[in-house]
Amino acid sequence: MADLVTNLLRACNAERSRGTDFPSIWKEILNGHPCVKGLPVQGLDEDGPILKIPLINGQFLVFLGTHFSLS
Repeated sequence: MADLVTNLLRACNAERSRGTDFPSIWKEILNGHPCVKGLPVQGLDEDGPILKIPLINGQFLVFLGTHFSLS
Protein backbone atom coordinates (compact mmCIF):
# COMPACT_ATOMS: atom_id res chain seq x y z
CA MET A 1 0.00 0.00 0.00
CA ALA A 2 2.77 2.44 0.89
CA ASP A 3 4.35 1.93 -2.54
CA LEU A 4 1.05 2.73 -4.28
CA VAL A 5 0.65 5.96 -2.31
CA THR A 6 4.28 6.95 -2.90
CA ASN A 7 3.93 6.27 -6.62
CA LEU A 8 0.71 8.29 -6.72
CA LEU A 9 2.42 11.23 -5.01
CA ARG A 10 5.35 11.06 -7.45
CA ALA A 11 3.04 10.85 -10.48
CA CYS A 12 1.04 13.88 -9.35
CA ASN A 13 4.16 15.95 -8.65
CA ALA A 14 5.70 14.94 -11.97
CA GLU A 15 2.62 16.13 -13.84
CA ARG A 16 2.46 19.35 -11.81
CA SER A 17 6.13 20.06 -12.57
CA ARG A 18 5.24 19.80 -16.27
CA GLY A 19 2.67 22.56 -15.73
CA THR A 20 -0.42 20.34 -15.68
CA ASP A 21 -3.30 21.94 -13.76
CA PHE A 22 -5.20 20.27 -10.92
CA PRO A 23 -8.38 19.50 -12.91
CA SER A 24 -6.32 17.59 -15.47
CA ILE A 25 -4.37 15.73 -12.78
CA TRP A 26 -7.65 14.84 -11.10
CA LYS A 27 -9.14 13.57 -14.34
CA GLU A 28 -6.09 11.67 -15.61
CA ILE A 29 -4.47 10.34 -12.42
CA LEU A 30 -6.52 10.71 -9.26
CA ASN A 31 -10.14 10.05 -10.21
CA GLY A 32 -10.63 6.32 -10.07
CA HIS A 33 -7.19 5.52 -8.62
CA PRO A 34 -7.47 2.60 -6.17
CA CYS A 35 -5.84 4.62 -3.34
CA VAL A 36 -8.22 7.59 -3.62
CA LYS A 37 -11.17 7.32 -1.23
CA GLY A 38 -13.22 10.39 -2.14
CA LEU A 39 -13.53 13.82 -3.67
CA PRO A 40 -11.16 16.69 -2.92
CA VAL A 41 -12.06 18.85 0.07
CA GLN A 42 -11.12 22.53 0.14
CA GLY A 43 -9.22 23.87 3.12
CA LEU A 44 -6.75 26.49 4.28
CA ASP A 45 -3.31 26.36 5.79
CA GLU A 46 -0.84 29.08 6.74
CA ASP A 47 0.12 29.55 3.07
CA GLY A 48 -3.40 29.80 1.68
CA PRO A 49 -5.97 27.52 0.04
CA ILE A 50 -5.36 23.78 -0.30
CA LEU A 51 -7.17 20.74 -1.63
CA LYS A 52 -7.12 17.56 0.44
CA ILE A 53 -7.82 14.25 -1.30
CA PRO A 54 -8.65 11.43 1.13
CA LEU A 55 -6.77 8.17 0.66
CA ILE A 56 -7.85 4.68 1.70
CA ASN A 57 -4.97 4.41 4.20
CA GLY A 58 -6.30 7.37 6.23
CA GLN A 59 -3.80 9.88 4.86
CA PHE A 60 -4.54 12.83 2.62
CA LEU A 61 -2.87 13.82 -0.62
CA VAL A 62 -2.66 17.60 -0.27
CA PHE A 63 -2.46 19.93 -3.27
CA LEU A 64 -0.74 23.15 -2.24
CA GLY A 65 -0.98 24.93 -5.58
CA THR A 66 2.60 24.28 -6.63
CA HIS A 67 3.01 20.66 -5.52
CA PHE A 68 1.44 17.70 -3.74
CA SER A 69 2.37 16.32 -0.33
CA LEU A 70 1.04 13.72 2.11
CA SER A 71 -0.49 14.40 5.49
